[in-house]
Amino acid sequence: MRLMPRSLAAVATLSLLPLTVPPADAAPAITWETCPAQVTDPSAQCGRIDVPMYHSDPTGETISVGFVSVPAASGTAHGTLFGNPGGPGGDAYSYFGDNQNFAWPAGIVDEWDRVAVQPRGLPGSTGVNCAEAAFSMGLADTLTRQGGFIREACEQAHPGYTGSLTTDNTVDDWEWVRQALDRETISIMGLSYGTYLGSAYATRYPQHTDRVVLDSAMDPGLAWNGIMGSQQAGYEHTLHEFLTWVADRHDTYGLGETPLAVYQAWSARIVAETGTNPTVVPPPARVGDLPPGLGSSGEPGAQAYTAINPFVVSSQGLSSQAVTGGNQANSPLLAMTRMGLPFTSQWDGLAHMINGTAPVPSPEEMTEAMPEQTLLDTANSQLMQRLIMCNENAYPANPADYPTFAWTNFVTGDIFTAPNAMFTSGAACAGAEPIASLPPVNGDGLETRPLLIQATTDPQTPYGTHRVLADAMGAHVLTVDGAGHGHVGLGNKAVDDAVVEYLRTGTTSVTEVPGLNR
Repeated sequence: MRLMPRSLAAVATLSLLPLTVPPADAAPAITWETCPAQVTDPSAQCGRIDVPMYHSDPTGETISVGFVSVPAASGTAHGTLFGNPGGPGGDAYSYFGDNQNFAWPAGIVDEWDRVAVQPRGLPGSTGVNCAEAAFSMGLADTLTRQGGFIREACEQAHPGYTGSLTTDNTVDDWEWVRQALDRETISIMGLSYGTYLGSAYATRYPQHTDRVVLDSAMDPGLAWNGIMGSQQAGYEHTLHEFLTWVADRHDTYGLGETPLAVYQAWSARIVAETGTNPTVVPPPARVGDLPPGLGSSGEPGAQAYTAINPFVVSSQGLSSQAVTGGNQANSPLLAMTRMGLPFTSQWDGLAHMINGTAPVPSPEEMTEAMPEQTLLDTANSQLMQRLIMCNENAYPANPADYPTFAWTNFVTGDIFTAPNAMFTSGAACAGAEPIASLPPVNGDGLETRPLLIQATTDPQTPYGTHRVLADAMGAHVLTVDGAGHGHVGLGNKAVDDAVVEYLRTGTTSVTEVPGLNR
């Protein structure tokens, strides 16, 4: 789930169709090939197989599905671990094939063959190829039929393909790759949307599923408008937790001794970049934040100050926009903040950007070194994500959110609200009605109980929303006390140790660990 351009912001995916499997005596043939550039592990191998475009139509048109396979470093594998990094639209090659992207614990690297199947619609598999047409969307279509415009643009490039971009088909893509690699059983490592995809596979193919690790679980019942809606409060809460974390380290960063003081320092940097301020809700005020002369009002004064602050930043934003013509959405620091909040390992670097001791990369600096094809692939990956989300969008929209969508996307530029309102209002998928239902999830057929990991202040899959998947899969829940979206292989040793124990034994007694920001 990544931040995207405002007019096309999105997150994760789901579906249900009749399944097909390859004939028992004819496993899919693998074409081995050179790995793409993002695969940096020298031991990795990459291949692809042909699969039906629609698994419900096994004799119809075929597409290509790529994958990366990394052998156990010890030479003796405990088993095969299939992984997905979420999104939908997360690059599978980078998940297991980039040895600088994740710091996988030795117990996984040494003991498990790792396989990541590149989702259909992404480069490396048969990708969508419609960025130029889709990103030419005009204002009228952006306001009234974004989903339909994108679907039509992508259908022109590959007629019939967009409807196949579903979780249901991706589940069976995994099964075909499993058979092609001749693995009797697989274990699963799913992150974010990957928790749902992995659970759907385990539900459909329990006889071929061993261990299941669900890292930062999504609630499939919220797909997709509801997931985006839940992130509104999730990101605001995590922003406030980050500001508190920085304030507690005033001696290190020098940005203020209260969360609100840090917010104001952060806001001043965004004003310097754009001429206008961020309008995301400020953190609660403390007595020390009160202006001179009001300190004697104590906690009631701080509460009153907290109540008016959202209106203050909103009015300041409008007045400064009117004077300067600036827009907060053009702030590199604001964008870096929203992108970095889910990953607590990035908080130190973000704080240094705010206090000026580290540079804030501009959009030009972030993209100028990228080959044109990489930029095109990134744009198409965003479109693939939107196609899946609209294909499987089962959560009802709330048209009452439409003014908020229009206001934040086209007036204030508040990127902490704009992408969420675009979905909750129904604008994101307008003109593209859902065409696939959600695959069921149920862990009753599994011999080994899944392990689910969830942080208490995860902005993207907020704590509490994990319960639906946990209960359906009968999972043992490990709670991470703190922020963070994604934990395995991301620097939390306590989490890594528990996951390695689970993968080795099928169980762990660990139920709670501190987050990296604690």
